[in-house]
Amino acid sequence: MTEKLNANDTLSKVLAYVDSPFKLFAMILMAVLAFGGWMLYDNKDLIVGTYKEHQKLPDIVDDRVEDAVAHLFKTTSAATVAVFKVNPLLGTRVQYRAYTKEGRDKTNDGLDVGLFTANQANNQDVVNLMAGNIPCSEYKAAQSEIGLWYIEKGMRFGCRISIPPEPSRFVGQITVGWATPPADLDQTRAMLNIAATMLSRSKK
Repeated sequence: MTEKLNANDTLSKVLAYVDSPFKLFAMILMAVLAFGGWMLYDNKDLIVGTYKEHQKLPDIVDDRVEDAVAHLFKTTSAATVAVFKVNPLLGTRVQYRAYTKEGRDKTNDGLDVGLFTANQANNQDVVNLMAGNIPCSEYKAAQSEIGLWYIEKGMRFGCRISIPPEPSRFVGQITVGWATPPADLDQTRAMLNIAATMLSRSKK
């Protein structure tokens, strides 16, 4: 009975204090901050673990991008080449650079199209990339906002490869597109593998 009276008394004091919109806002803000602090503290091990795992991941080697792209255009006769930075822990995939035969196109630089999306074809490709495979297929419809750019630039067939080109270390992606499928798909995949390896190792 005493606890009930104390609870009612506390509630009465709070209601008496909140006598203006500003005080109500302040109370709500304090409650939100307190809840946020509690959530951070309660999940601190998960947050620290995620950060440490992210620190272990390699990164795309910036000084090899132009070399890798030039290699792909020369050896595969590609129509488009796009390089993405991927964070599998956060589920992001951000376009880093994109090229056509005419040169670099900055239209979508910095755009995050997400890793797994509502598009089933995209998700299947992502699973293959994580497994170290090089998925190739016809590209009849855009799978993301970047896909609209692919189609505009003439891509009707595409291949993807992860950076580095090996399982469980997926920090980047190369997407290469053609107007028609390459004559030798095995040779094309070998060239993509070289490009992905180039973007994993600095020449310095």
